[in-house]
Amino acid sequence: CCPPIEVTSHVDAIDPATYFDTILTPSETEGYTTWLSSLPAPYPMHTFMPTDNIDDGAAVFWNLDEENKEVHFAIAVHAEGWVGLGVSEAGGMIGSDIALFESSSPEEVIDSYVVEDRIRPLVDTCQDWNLTDATVQDGWIIVEVRRLLDTQDSQDHPIVNDVELWSAPTRLIAAWGDGEMASYHGNSKARLSVRLFANSVLSESVAIEKLLDEESDGYFEVHEDNYLIPAVETTYHDFCKTFDELNIDQSGGISIVGAMPVMTEETRRFIHHFTVYIAPSCGILAFPRSMIYVWAPGDSGWALPSNVGFPIFHNINAQAINVEIHYNNPSEETGVMDSSGVRFYYVNEERDEMAAILELGDPLLMLESEPINSGLTKYQFTCPGECSANIGGGSVTVLNEFLHMHQTGVRMTNEVVRGEEVVHTSSVDVYDFEQQGGFHVPQEPFELRPGDGFRTTCYYRDGDKFGLDSDEEMCIAFIMYYPAKEKFGNPWMCPYGDAFEFLSALGCDQELKFYDLDSVGELERAFGASNECAVDSHLLSPTASPITDQPTNSARPTIDIKMCSVCSDGITADSDSVIPGAGGATCASLISTAQATMLEGTDSCENMKGVEPFCCPTPADSPCNFCPSGLSAGNTFLQVPGANGATCSDLTVYAATIESESYLCESMKGREPLCCPAPVDSPCNFCPDKVSSSNAFLEVPGADG
Repeated sequence: CCPPIEVTSHVDAIDPATYFDTILTPSETEGYTTWLSSLPAPYPMHTFMPTDNIDDGAAVFWNLDEENKEVHFAIAVHAEGWVGLGVSEAGGMIGSDIALFESSSPEEVIDSYVVEDRIRPLVDTCQDWNLTDATVQDGWIIVEVRRLLDTQDSQDHPIVNDVELWSAPTRLIAAWGDGEMASYHGNSKARLSVRLFANSVLSESVAIEKLLDEESDGYFEVHEDNYLIPAVETTYHDFCKTFDELNIDQSGGISIVGAMPVMTEETRRFIHHFTVYIAPSCGILAFPRSMIYVWAPGDSGWALPSNVGFPIFHNINAQAINVEIHYNNPSEETGVMDSSGVRFYYVNEERDEMAAILELGDPLLMLESEPINSGLTKYQFTCPGECSANIGGGSVTVLNEFLHMHQTGVRMTNEVVRGEEVVHTSSVDVYDFEQQGGFHVPQEPFELRPGDGFRTTCYYRDGDKFGLDSDEEMCIAFIMYYPAKEKFGNPWMCPYGDAFEFLSALGCDQELKFYDLDSVGELERAFGASNECAVDSHLLSPTASPITDQPTNSARPTIDIKMCSVCSDGITADSDSVIPGAGGATCASLISTAQATMLEGTDSCENMKGVEPFCCPTPADSPCNFCPSGLSAGNTFLQVPGANGATCSDLTVYAATIESESYLCESMKGREPLCCPAPVDSPCNFCPDKVSSSNAFLEVPGADG
């Protein structure tokens, strides 16, 4: 799909003989170092998987045999009884494919798997892991195994090419113990995301950071500065930065080429997830906006192909970056300060292809507060093919996908439907929010064509309701693709519900069906299904079809849509002026939202045109002569009772657009005694001894506020 990223080899810089030096004495590591020196040929790739408290770990080695399409692994642990090495779907024990060695049976390795039951791995029907060699001596277990990259066995995970830093890494797990048979491991467990196909042994985050440091022209960070996390279970907190606030040494637009989360270990546990959007400004209702990053537990960031980037600061719709963090503080801890956010790497020029993120399912949370039945349930959102056809343009390439639910989610799929055929399925069969809240699907790039539809399905166990809280649910698929598609200045999206009129007119709104399920079998999991060692088409590694710009159906009708023409000649007032009675919205934010999301002729558009006298006034032929001698001193910013929050200064702006003989002018001049009172010869002697101090701000009944 795209030019490969070259990752420099760093194998020679790390000596595997030193992996246990900080944990064990030289005499204790002798069995391990003796094995290393006895290898007829060293493994080309290796890494160390530390335990959570970093006082133990496993040394893991691998080699890819491309000719035979096999992977060879070795694992060394300081134990005497058993060891397991697994390929995990999300990074934990559940949903893992395991090669299990027990010293009680030193001539074999057990091909096993775990779906949801953590008590003991189940034995595969088909034994695809093969034992190459095993050493149990001097306090060490060292096991060498091999397996086909894709066994086409529903009780194994296929190992997909993971070399590119925009794709998902391979998630390895390990556990060990001193008993003769596998049992509870306690802290003797480790996990790590690696890139088996890359010529590097750097950790996932270090590899991304190193590459981006080399390939970018610089970076900037958008993060909080010691934000006090509220002592409540759920908080959504927004912050925003404009181009001027970021102090980027560049006069024009730039292209974002990579992103990494910025957070500390002390506060990471409080961050449920966060989303990042490009918007016209930092004002309220700043539309149109385009997603560029979403973080959830398990994500290390990404680096884009060398020809792809997210342009920013290049036009009026991309002048700010808005971050929304979901904090989860179930214990309601106090005094926790956080400075989390995101680091964006950029290049100074625009890249050949513009990236974008397509949001499917219920990204706008239109199901908020809708209850979910107890037991197993299934929610299926369908986006019709007419949406991708009406958006226009040719085929696009999908770089990666993230599937997102909350804590009661158990499985999720996202299917591409072409006509009546499902041509691609992305899935997480055993969803584990604690490991991968935004599940990065292991797959190679693939093609989407005009006319392709989508079916996004989420399965829950004992869900409560949909909502923002951690113990409530969501169902969203995020698809990163290029080249970017848009319509009327808005990014391509297909949300559930009637959120935007123009999306409904394009066919970009989803149908929802939901079901109560009677058994676990109705979850339709592919992984762990019983088999007879036959080919399972669900588990074939997805391949990308040749990407061609295929013409859309010529018989497809043309959609004639006209967006709301409010202030069609542009904003003539100060764009940052706050509109009276609009909840703090400015002319710039409200007008851009209307032009991007509302259709001409609708009630919402006609109501929005009511702000035109304030944001884009047309001078009257004979303007209303309001306060002709000017406003009285001190009354410029005085709010006028009954004027929906407008000040005396606002009324002078309105007056220039109103004809002098109109009823509105007559009504407006009725406010002159407040804004520009004329002196009288004998003024009314109201409260001659002054207003009582306690009554100064008392609203007078019947006095219009």
